[in-house]
Amino acid sequence: MTIRPHVAARTGRAVRAVGATAVVAALLLPATAANAAPADVVSQGTGRLVQTSLLGTDILDAVVALRGANAVNTDASGDVIVDQPLDAEAIAGLVALQAGSTNLFGDNGIIQLGAVGQYARANDDGSSSAFSGAVSAAPSLIGVGTVTPSSVGDPSAENSASITVGGADALAGLQVNIGTLAASATQTTDGTQSGQYVVADVGVVVGGTLVSGVLNTLNPAIDTLLTAAAVAGLELDNPFTSGTITLTEDDLLAAAGVADINALPPGTDLLSFVPAAVVTQISDDVNAILDAVQARVDELGLAGLVLGTALGVAEGIINPVLGGLADTLRGPLGDAITALAQLQVNVQSTDGGTFTQTALRVGLGTAGAIATVDLATASVGPNAGQLAVPVAGPESLALAGGGFGLAAIIVAAVMLRRRSQHAAAPAQG
Repeated sequence: MTIRPHVAARTGRAVRAVGATAVVAALLLPATAANAAPADVVSQGTGRLVQTSLLGTDILDAVVALRGANAVNTDASGDVIVDQPLDAEAIAGLVALQAGSTNLFGDNGIIQLGAVGQYARANDDGSSSAFSGAVSAAPSLIGVGTVTPSSVGDPSAENSASITVGGADALAGLQVNIGTLAASATQTTDGTQSGQYVVADVGVVVGGTLVSGVLNTLNPAIDTLLTAAAVAGLELDNPFTSGTITLTEDDLLAAAGVADINALPPGTDLLSFVPAAVVTQISDDVNAILDAVQARVDELGLAGLVLGTALGVAEGIINPVLGGLADTLRGPLGDAITALAQLQVNVQSTDGGTFTQTALRVGLGTAGAIATVDLATASVGPNAGQLAVPVAGPESLALAGGGFGLAAIIVAAVMLRRRSQHAAAPAQG
Protein backbone atom coordinates (compact mmCIF):
# COMPACT_ATOMS: atom_id res chain seq x y z
CA MET A 1 0.00 0.00 0.00
CA THR A 2 1.25 3.48 -0.90
CA ILE A 3 1.26 5.94 1.94
CA ARG A 4 0.58 9.45 0.63
CA PRO A 5 1.88 12.42 2.57
CA HIS A 6 -0.70 14.40 4.43
CA VAL A 7 -1.93 17.35 2.36
CA ALA A 8 -1.21 19.75 5.21
CA ALA A 9 2.37 18.56 5.38
CA ARG A 10 2.82 19.07 1.65
CA THR A 11 1.27 22.49 1.89
CA GLY A 12 3.59 23.39 4.77
CA ARG A 13 6.61 22.36 2.79
CA ALA A 14 5.40 24.38 -0.21
CA VAL A 15 4.87 27.44 1.93
CA ARG A 16 8.30 27.02 3.48
CA ALA A 17 9.85 26.65 0.01
CA VAL A 18 8.11 29.76 -1.25
CA GLY A 19 9.14 31.62 1.87
CA ALA A 20 12.75 30.51 1.62
CA THR A 21 12.90 31.46 -2.04
CA ALA A 22 11.34 34.82 -1.29
CA VAL A 23 13.92 35.46 1.41
CA VAL A 24 16.74 34.55 -0.97
CA ALA A 25 15.28 36.80 -3.65
CA ALA A 26 14.86 39.64 -1.16
CA LEU A 27 18.43 39.22 0.01
CA LEU A 28 20.01 38.90 -3.40
CA LEU A 29 18.30 41.70 -5.29
CA PRO A 30 18.68 44.66 -2.94
CA ALA A 31 21.87 43.42 -1.30
CA THR A 32 24.10 45.45 -3.57
CA ALA A 33 22.44 48.68 -2.44
CA ALA A 34 22.58 47.61 1.20
CA ASN A 35 26.32 47.10 0.94
CA ALA A 36 26.92 50.73 -0.06
CA ALA A 37 28.25 52.90 2.73
CA PRO A 38 26.05 55.83 3.86
CA ALA A 39 28.47 58.27 2.23
CA ASP A 40 28.40 56.51 -1.17
CA VAL A 41 26.71 58.31 -4.04
CA VAL A 42 25.65 57.23 -7.49
CA SER A 43 28.04 59.70 -9.12
CA GLN A 44 29.72 63.02 -8.46
CA GLY A 45 31.98 65.63 -10.02
CA THR A 46 33.44 69.02 -9.19
CA GLY A 47 34.83 71.75 -11.40
CA ARG A 48 36.66 74.44 -9.46
CA LEU A 49 38.80 77.19 -10.91
CA VAL A 50 40.80 78.14 -7.81
CA GLN A 51 42.11 76.07 -4.92
CA THR A 52 44.99 76.94 -2.63
CA SER A 53 46.94 75.62 0.33
CA LEU A 54 47.09 79.14 1.74
CA LEU A 55 44.74 79.85 4.65
CA GLY A 56 42.80 76.68 3.99
CA THR A 57 39.59 77.22 2.00
CA ASP A 58 37.74 79.62 4.32
CA ILE A 59 38.13 82.61 2.04
CA LEU A 60 37.36 80.64 -1.09
CA ASP A 61 34.26 79.04 0.43
CA ALA A 62 32.92 82.39 1.62
CA VAL A 63 31.82 83.19 -1.95
CA VAL A 64 29.42 80.62 -3.39
CA ALA A 65 30.78 80.85 -6.93
CA LEU A 66 34.32 80.21 -5.71
CA ARG A 67 33.33 76.86 -4.21
CA GLY A 68 33.07 75.60 -7.75
CA ALA A 69 30.43 73.59 -9.55
CA ASN A 70 29.67 70.53 -7.41
CA ALA A 71 27.26 67.92 -8.79
CA VAL A 72 26.24 65.00 -6.55
CA ASN A 73 23.76 62.33 -7.63
CA THR A 74 22.46 60.48 -4.55
CA ASP A 75 19.47 58.46 -5.77
CA ALA A 76 19.53 58.12 -9.59
CA SER A 77 16.32 60.13 -9.87
CA GLY A 78 17.78 62.27 -12.66
CA ASP A 79 21.14 63.47 -13.96
CA VAL A 80 22.54 66.35 -11.89
CA ILE A 81 24.12 69.24 -13.83
CA VAL A 82 25.72 72.30 -12.24
CA ASP A 83 27.09 75.19 -14.32
CA GLN A 84 28.70 77.81 -12.09
CA PRO A 85 30.41 80.57 -14.09
CA LEU A 86 32.64 83.10 -12.37
CA ASP A 87 32.30 86.84 -12.73
CA ALA A 88 34.19 89.90 -11.54
CA GLU A 89 32.17 90.04 -8.31
CA ALA A 90 33.13 86.47 -7.43
CA ILE A 91 36.81 87.04 -8.15
CA ALA A 92 36.72 90.09 -5.90
CA GLY A 93 36.40 87.64 -3.02
CA LEU A 94 39.94 86.44 -3.73
CA VAL A 95 41.57 89.78 -2.94
CA ALA A 96 42.02 88.75 0.69
CA LEU A 97 44.27 85.86 -0.33
CA GLN A 98 47.87 86.86 0.28
CA ALA A 99 51.26 85.18 0.43
CA GLY A 100 52.98 87.21 3.11
CA SER A 101 52.45 90.80 2.03
CA THR A 102 51.89 89.85 -1.61
CA ASN A 103 48.39 89.70 -3.04
CA LEU A 104 47.67 86.51 -4.94
CA PHE A 105 44.72 88.02 -6.81
CA GLY A 106 43.21 91.45 -7.47
CA ASP A 107 44.38 94.37 -9.58
CA ASN A 108 47.91 94.20 -8.16
CA GLY A 109 47.97 90.45 -7.52
CA ILE A 110 50.31 87.81 -8.86
CA ILE A 111 47.50 86.00 -10.68
CA GLN A 112 45.05 87.68 -13.03
CA LEU A 113 42.17 85.74 -14.55
CA GLY A 114 40.20 86.13 -17.75
CA ALA A 115 36.93 84.57 -18.94
CA VAL A 116 36.44 81.31 -17.03
CA GLY A 117 33.75 78.82 -16.09
CA GLN A 118 33.05 75.84 -13.82
CA TYR A 119 30.88 72.83 -14.68
CA ALA A 120 30.02 69.41 -13.26
CA ARG A 121 27.71 66.58 -14.24
CA ALA A 122 26.70 63.50 -12.21
CA ASN A 123 24.71 60.93 -14.18
CA ASP A 124 22.25 58.24 -13.14
CA ASP A 125 24.31 55.54 -14.85
CA GLY A 126 27.23 56.09 -12.46
CA SER A 127 29.32 58.20 -14.82
CA SER A 128 30.36 61.79 -14.17
CA SER A 129 32.36 64.64 -15.68
CA ALA A 130 33.72 68.00 -14.58
CA PHE A 131 35.39 71.05 -16.13
CA SER A 132 36.93 74.36 -15.13
CA GLY A 133 38.92 77.02 -16.92
CA ALA A 134 38.66 79.06 -20.09
CA VAL A 135 35.22 78.57 -21.62
CA SER A 136 36.79 78.49 -25.09
CA ALA A 137 38.28 75.08 -24.23
CA ALA A 138 34.97 73.53 -23.11
CA PRO A 139 33.84 72.28 -26.56
CA SER A 140 36.99 70.22 -27.08
CA LEU A 141 37.11 68.85 -23.53
CA ILE A 142 33.49 68.17 -22.54
CA GLY A 143 31.26 69.07 -25.48
CA VAL A 144 29.69 72.03 -27.22
CA GLY A 145 27.35 74.33 -25.31
CA THR A 146 28.02 72.98 -21.83
CA VAL A 147 29.67 75.85 -19.98
CA THR A 148 28.14 79.29 -19.64
CA PRO A 149 30.58 82.01 -20.76
CA SER A 150 31.56 84.49 -18.10
CA SER A 151 33.64 87.63 -17.94
CA VAL A 152 36.25 87.97 -15.23
CA GLY A 153 38.77 90.85 -14.86
CA ASP A 154 40.33 90.25 -18.26
CA PRO A 155 44.12 90.82 -18.01
CA SER A 156 44.22 91.27 -21.79
CA ALA A 157 41.96 90.48 -24.67
CA GLU A 158 43.56 87.14 -25.52
CA ASN A 159 44.51 85.79 -22.10
CA SER A 160 42.66 83.57 -19.64
CA ALA A 161 45.42 83.88 -17.02
CA SER A 162 48.46 86.02 -16.31
CA ILE A 163 51.01 85.24 -13.60
CA THR A 164 53.70 87.70 -12.50
CA VAL A 165 56.44 86.93 -9.96
CA GLY A 166 59.76 88.52 -9.06
CA GLY A 167 60.74 91.76 -10.76
CA ALA A 168 63.41 93.87 -12.39
CA ASP A 169 65.30 94.34 -9.12
CA ALA A 170 65.15 90.65 -8.16
CA LEU A 171 67.47 87.95 -9.50
CA ALA A 172 64.60 86.85 -11.75
CA GLY A 173 61.35 88.40 -12.86
CA LEU A 174 58.67 86.54 -14.81
CA GLN A 175 55.41 87.46 -16.44
CA VAL A 176 53.60 84.44 -17.87
CA ASN A 177 50.62 85.00 -20.13
CA ILE A 178 48.37 82.03 -20.96
CA GLY A 179 45.79 82.28 -23.70
CA THR A 180 43.86 79.12 -22.79
CA LEU A 181 43.86 77.27 -19.47
CA ALA A 182 41.40 74.48 -18.70
CA ALA A 183 41.00 70.97 -17.30
CA SER A 184 38.41 68.21 -17.41
CA ALA A 185 37.92 64.87 -15.69
CA THR A 186 35.61 61.97 -16.47
CA GLN A 187 34.58 58.69 -14.89
CA THR A 188 32.84 56.13 -17.09
CA THR A 189 30.15 53.70 -16.00
CA ASP A 190 32.76 50.95 -15.61
CA GLY A 191 34.77 53.13 -13.18
CA THR A 192 37.54 54.23 -15.54
CA GLN A 193 38.83 57.67 -14.56
CA SER A 194 40.80 60.01 -16.81
CA GLY A 195 41.64 63.67 -17.30
CA GLN A 196 42.58 66.14 -19.98
CA TYR A 197 44.08 69.60 -19.84
CA VAL A 198 44.75 72.50 -22.16
CA VAL A 199 47.48 75.08 -21.73
CA ALA A 200 47.88 77.11 -24.91
CA ASP A 201 49.31 80.32 -26.31
CA VAL A 202 51.89 80.66 -23.55
CA GLY A 203 54.27 83.59 -23.52
CA VAL A 204 56.93 84.45 -20.93
CA VAL A 205 58.72 87.75 -20.40
CA VAL A 206 61.94 87.12 -18.44
CA GLY A 207 63.72 89.88 -16.58
CA GLY A 208 65.62 90.42 -13.36
CA THR A 209 69.21 91.32 -12.61
CA LEU A 210 70.68 88.08 -13.97
CA VAL A 211 69.25 88.68 -17.42
CA SER A 212 69.74 92.44 -17.45
CA GLY A 213 73.35 91.99 -16.30
CA VAL A 214 74.17 89.90 -19.36
CA LEU A 215 72.27 92.22 -21.70
CA ASN A 216 73.95 95.30 -20.24
CA THR A 217 77.28 93.71 -21.15
CA LEU A 218 76.18 92.91 -24.69
CA ASN A 219 74.23 96.07 -25.51
CA PRO A 220 77.13 98.60 -25.79
CA ALA A 221 78.98 96.36 -28.25
CA ILE A 222 75.81 95.64 -30.21
CA ASP A 223 74.77 99.31 -30.34
CA THR A 224 78.22 100.38 -31.61
CA LEU A 225 78.12 97.69 -34.28
CA LEU A 226 74.60 98.64 -35.38
CA THR A 227 75.64 102.27 -35.70
CA ALA A 228 78.45 101.26 -38.04
CA ALA A 229 76.08 99.00 -39.95
CA ALA A 230 73.62 101.86 -40.43
CA VAL A 231 76.38 103.99 -41.97
CA ALA A 232 77.08 101.10 -44.34
CA GLY A 233 73.39 100.98 -45.33
CA LEU A 234 72.24 98.15 -43.07
CA GLU A 235 69.43 99.05 -40.66
CA LEU A 236 69.04 96.63 -37.76
CA ASP A 237 67.35 96.89 -34.37
CA ASN A 238 68.79 95.81 -31.04
CA PRO A 239 66.33 93.23 -29.60
CA PHE A 240 67.66 93.68 -26.07
CA THR A 241 66.94 97.35 -25.39
CA SER A 242 64.12 96.48 -22.96
CA GLY A 243 66.49 94.57 -20.71
CA THR A 244 64.17 91.51 -20.89
CA ILE A 245 63.81 88.39 -23.00
CA THR A 246 60.45 87.43 -24.50
CA LEU A 247 59.81 83.71 -25.01
CA THR A 248 57.04 82.15 -27.06
CA GLU A 249 55.41 78.77 -26.51
CA ASP A 250 57.53 77.39 -29.35
CA ASP A 251 60.69 78.53 -27.53
CA LEU A 252 59.66 76.61 -24.43
CA LEU A 253 58.69 73.52 -26.44
CA ALA A 254 62.06 73.53 -28.18
CA ALA A 255 63.80 73.61 -24.80
CA ALA A 256 61.52 70.84 -23.51
CA GLY A 257 62.06 68.70 -26.59
CA VAL A 258 58.35 68.12 -27.25
CA ALA A 259 56.05 69.19 -30.05
CA ASP A 260 52.96 69.89 -27.94
CA ILE A 261 52.79 71.53 -24.53
CA ASN A 262 49.85 69.28 -23.68
CA ALA A 263 52.06 66.21 -24.16
CA LEU A 264 54.25 67.05 -21.17
CA PRO A 265 54.37 64.36 -18.43
CA PRO A 266 52.15 64.91 -15.37
CA GLY A 267 53.56 67.48 -12.95
CA THR A 268 56.09 69.01 -15.37
CA ASP A 269 57.33 72.44 -14.25
CA LEU A 270 56.95 74.73 -17.24
CA LEU A 271 59.40 77.22 -15.77
CA SER A 272 62.19 74.64 -15.74
CA PHE A 273 62.57 75.20 -19.48
CA VAL A 274 62.93 78.99 -19.21
CA PRO A 275 66.71 79.21 -18.52
CA ALA A 276 67.66 77.10 -21.54
CA ALA A 277 65.18 78.97 -23.72
CA VAL A 278 66.61 82.33 -22.58
CA VAL A 279 70.18 81.28 -23.40
CA THR A 280 69.08 80.02 -26.81
CA GLN A 281 67.15 83.22 -27.50
CA ILE A 282 70.08 85.48 -26.64
CA SER A 283 72.51 83.39 -28.67
CA ASP A 284 70.21 83.20 -31.69
CA ASP A 285 69.38 86.92 -31.69
CA VAL A 286 73.01 88.01 -31.33
CA ASN A 287 74.23 85.58 -33.97
CA ALA A 288 71.50 86.77 -36.32
CA ILE A 289 72.91 90.32 -36.00
CA LEU A 290 76.49 89.19 -36.49
CA ASP A 291 75.54 87.09 -39.53
CA ALA A 292 73.63 89.98 -41.10
CA VAL A 293 76.57 92.37 -40.62
CA GLN A 294 79.02 89.81 -42.01
CA ALA A 295 76.80 89.37 -45.08
CA ARG A 296 76.84 93.16 -45.59
CA VAL A 297 80.62 93.28 -45.28
CA ASP A 298 80.88 90.58 -47.93
CA GLU A 299 78.56 92.52 -50.21
CA LEU A 300 80.57 95.77 -49.92
CA GLY A 301 83.96 94.21 -50.58
CA LEU A 302 86.74 96.80 -50.05
CA ALA A 303 84.11 99.40 -49.13
CA GLY A 304 83.20 97.24 -46.18
CA LEU A 305 86.57 97.48 -44.44
CA VAL A 306 85.33 99.91 -41.80
CA LEU A 307 82.25 97.80 -41.04
CA GLY A 308 84.38 94.67 -41.01
CA THR A 309 86.69 96.24 -38.44
CA ALA A 310 83.69 97.19 -36.30
CA LEU A 311 82.39 93.62 -36.58
CA GLY A 312 85.72 92.21 -35.39
CA VAL A 313 85.76 94.50 -32.35
CA ALA A 314 82.16 93.58 -31.48
CA GLU A 315 82.84 89.87 -31.81
CA GLY A 316 85.82 90.17 -29.48
CA ILE A 317 83.43 91.39 -26.76
CA ILE A 318 80.33 89.38 -27.63
CA ASN A 319 81.65 85.87 -28.32
CA PRO A 320 83.17 85.31 -24.84
CA VAL A 321 79.87 86.38 -23.29
CA LEU A 322 77.88 83.97 -25.46
CA GLY A 323 80.31 81.16 -24.77
CA GLY A 324 79.91 81.54 -21.02
CA LEU A 325 76.09 81.83 -20.89
CA ALA A 326 75.64 78.26 -19.70
CA ASP A 327 77.66 79.00 -16.58
CA THR A 328 76.98 82.69 -16.01
CA LEU A 329 73.26 82.73 -16.83
CA ARG A 330 71.56 79.38 -17.37
CA GLY A 331 72.53 77.77 -14.06
CA PRO A 332 72.05 80.82 -11.81
CA LEU A 333 68.77 81.76 -13.55
CA GLY A 334 67.48 78.25 -13.06
CA ASP A 335 68.25 78.38 -9.33
CA ALA A 336 66.63 81.81 -8.99
CA ILE A 337 63.46 80.76 -10.80
CA THR A 338 63.15 77.51 -8.85
CA ALA A 339 63.36 79.42 -5.57
CA LEU A 340 60.86 81.97 -6.85
CA ALA A 341 58.04 79.93 -8.38
CA GLN A 342 56.96 76.79 -10.22
CA LEU A 343 54.25 76.33 -12.85
CA GLN A 344 53.38 72.65 -12.95
CA VAL A 345 51.17 71.56 -15.84
CA ASN A 346 49.07 68.41 -16.07
CA VAL A 347 48.92 67.70 -12.33
CA GLN A 348 47.02 64.47 -11.59
CA SER A 349 46.14 62.76 -8.33
CA THR A 350 43.85 60.07 -6.92
CA ASP A 351 42.77 60.20 -3.28
CA GLY A 352 40.12 57.98 -1.72
CA GLY A 353 38.65 57.13 -5.11
CA THR A 354 38.53 60.76 -6.27
CA PHE A 355 40.51 61.51 -9.42
CA THR A 356 41.62 65.10 -9.94
CA GLN A 357 43.04 66.76 -13.04
CA THR A 358 44.62 70.20 -12.62
CA ALA A 359 45.74 72.23 -15.63
CA LEU A 360 48.22 74.43 -13.75
CA ARG A 361 49.64 74.45 -10.22
CA VAL A 362 51.33 77.68 -9.21
CA GLY A 363 53.93 77.22 -6.48
CA LEU A 364 55.45 80.18 -4.67
CA GLY A 365 58.78 79.71 -2.95
CA THR A 366 60.95 76.61 -3.26
CA ALA A 367 58.66 73.64 -3.94
CA GLY A 368 55.65 75.84 -3.17
CA ALA A 369 56.77 76.39 0.43
CA ILE A 370 55.07 79.79 0.65
CA ALA A 371 51.84 78.86 -1.12
CA THR A 372 50.38 76.71 -3.87
CA VAL A 373 47.44 77.70 -6.03
CA ASP A 374 45.71 75.25 -8.36
CA LEU A 375 44.13 76.84 -11.42
CA ALA A 376 41.53 74.96 -13.48
CA THR A 377 40.79 71.78 -11.51
CA ALA A 378 38.29 69.02 -12.28
CA SER A 379 37.48 66.05 -10.02
CA VAL A 380 35.29 62.95 -10.36
CA GLY A 381 34.38 60.08 -8.07
CA PRO A 382 34.21 58.00 -6.10
CA ASN A 383 31.08 56.81 -7.92
CA ALA A 384 29.17 53.84 -6.52
CA GLY A 385 26.69 53.71 -9.39
CA GLN A 386 23.42 51.87 -8.73
CA LEU A 387 24.97 50.37 -5.60
CA ALA A 388 24.32 53.68 -3.90
CA VAL A 389 20.59 53.82 -4.63
CA PRO A 390 18.81 53.67 -1.24
CA VAL A 391 17.15 50.30 -0.52
CA ALA A 392 13.96 52.03 0.59
CA GLY A 393 13.80 54.18 -2.51
CA PRO A 394 11.04 53.67 -5.11
CA GLU A 395 13.46 52.17 -7.62
CA SER A 396 14.82 49.64 -5.13
CA LEU A 397 11.36 48.68 -3.85
CA ALA A 398 10.11 48.15 -7.38
CA LEU A 399 13.15 46.06 -8.18
CA ALA A 400 12.84 43.99 -5.01
CA GLY A 401 9.06 43.60 -5.48
CA GLY A 402 9.46 42.47 -9.06
CA GLY A 403 12.13 39.99 -8.08
CA PHE A 404 10.03 38.60 -5.24
CA GLY A 405 7.02 38.16 -7.52
CA LEU A 406 9.11 36.35 -10.12
CA ALA A 407 10.58 34.03 -7.51
CA ALA A 408 7.15 33.25 -6.05
CA ILE A 409 5.73 32.46 -9.50
CA ILE A 410 8.59 30.07 -10.26
CA VAL A 411 8.20 28.21 -6.96
CA ALA A 412 4.42 27.98 -7.34
CA ALA A 413 4.78 26.55 -10.85
CA VAL A 414 7.21 23.91 -9.62
CA MET A 415 4.92 22.85 -6.77
CA LEU A 416 1.87 22.64 -9.03
CA ARG A 417 3.77 20.48 -11.49
CA ARG A 418 4.84 18.10 -8.74
CA ARG A 419 1.26 17.83 -7.44
CA SER A 420 0.04 17.07 -10.95
CA GLN A 421 2.63 14.35 -11.34
CA HIS A 422 1.63 12.78 -8.00
CA ALA A 423 -2.03 12.91 -8.93
CA ALA A 424 -1.43 11.24 -12.29
CA ALA A 425 0.67 8.41 -10.80
CA PRO A 426 -1.25 5.00 -10.55
CA ALA A 427 -2.08 3.84 -7.06
CA GLN A 428 -0.10 0.85 -5.85
CA GLY A 429 -1.62 -1.78 -3.52
